[in-house]
Amino acid sequence: MTQTPRKPRRLVAARRTLTVGTLAAGLATAAHAAVITPAEADLPDSYWLAAGEGEGEGEGEGEGEGEGEGEASEARLDDDTFLVALGRLEGRLRAATAMAEDGEVEAASALLAIPEAEALDALEARGIDGVPEALDALEAALPEGAPQAEYEAARDLFEDARRETTARAQFRALIALAREAGKTYAAAIEGDQITDPAAYQAAWGMIELAKTEAQELADAGNERIARAGQGLLDALAFADPAFTDLQAAGLDPDASLLHGAAGRMELALSKVY
Repeated sequence: MTQTPRKPRRLVAARRTLTVGTLAAGLATAAHAAVITPAEADLPDSYWLAAGEGEGEGEGEGEGEGEGEGEASEARLDDDTFLVALGRLEGRLRAATAMAEDGEVEAASALLAIPEAEALDALEARGIDGVPEALDALEAALPEGAPQAEYEAARDLFEDARRETTARAQFRALIALAREAGKTYAAAIEGDQITDPAAYQAAWGMIELAKTEAQELADAGNERIARAGQGLLDALAFADPAFTDLQAAGLDPDASLLHGAAGRMELALSKVY
């Protein structure tokens, strides 16, 4: 299966310390959350966010409340919902890039044709400019079979948005994205066959994106965070048998593998935090 190269993400120290108890309480509210017993110590003083200088935990968590001098917008989703919507969109872009590199231009274009108005509107509401133009550039590059640079340009814009979210939201969304991939994968199956290749490919893209995000956590300079990231990455490996190549050749599809990976991710995180 084609693998698009992973672009290292910048890591910086956040300004605040997030207590383990707070993280546990937040994770426990998520759907299907595992029971977490927090340690007594706080997280390290240098807590790693996605990229750039984040505002720390506790800021901007009120589902749009108090943001932008009263410029409340229905399009500005809460961080958890936004990150999952963004992951759905980027997962399809990753799959489309891989399909184009395999010479499957028509299938790649079909992936980009699926509307993602929720993520696009939310990106605009967060002040991330240039996304429609980046997507147009990616689509235009597909027939050449080498759209990696255009994909990376779009990903840079997405990272601008991710850096404004809290670390807690990023942890929750990574697990939720694996579950979303499971739902998308299940929708691709009829009987024991993949009948919607685009949905299968989108699910692959979401899982690959989750692996990239988990790998970046595993590469963090803090031992505890790196251990958590490695745990998430190891848990995601449970989903590997759900995929063969991007055409699902010789596959016995099983959506439960993706949901099982999400459950293992929760367990892995609870062992560290």
